[in-house]
Amino acid sequence: MEESTFTCLTLLLIFLTDAGLRLLRRPLAEEGLLVRCSADEDIRLVTGSPSDSLRAASDSGESVAQEFQRQKENGNIFMAKRLGEELARPLLAGEPELFGGLWEDYTGQMGFLYALAVREAVELKIGNAILADTVLHSFSETIENGNGTIYRALNDSEAETIYRLCLADGEDIGRGFAKLCGSEQDAQLAAEGAGAFRRFRAFSTRRIDRIPFR
Repeated sequence: MEESTFTCLTLLLIFLTDAGLRLLRRPLAEEGLLVRCSADEDIRLVTGSPSDSLRAASDSGESVAQEFQRQKENGNIFMAKRLGEELARPLLAGEPELFGGLWEDYTGQMGFLYALAVREAVELKIGNAILADTVLHSFSETIENGNGTIYRALNDSEAETIYRLCLADGEDIGRGFAKLCGSEQDAQLAAEGAGAFRRFRAFSTRRIDRIPFR
């Protein structure tokens, strides 16, 4: 029953991802939450899903359900679920070697930055959308079950908007980190945030590269 429920949820997530992202951007724009990461006065709306250009489409001619079943039968879904759990464990543990001295003072923002790096690495390294969504669903579910406080921090819509605009504009993501920590002008904090993001993404990429997807 648990496996069947997970399968249904994953398929539903794949169908609704693009529509959900479009609906999310509309209220953000209306409420004035879309701001640039840079210091100028321009406000620019970034349209489309940031992951659209990063993912390869599933094999043409196959339905999502057929492709999911194929990935399940060859063991890829199992490995994707385990990868999501593995990527979540360092965040739940607050591993000192990975998160460093910023963890204690900025736990929520460090957690969000790590989750963003995981998402970026998954979207870049896993070309199949079903497998990528399975990894991210497993990652999110593991965090939700393990630490409700951190899970809520990962669903900060303001942080999501600021970081995505930084990435879309080619801006230093550390500036967004410092802004969200309430110290926008702190160059040292911005540098540490940017360094943490690079460290998180490299860590995630190494973990993904170890999985022998078929």
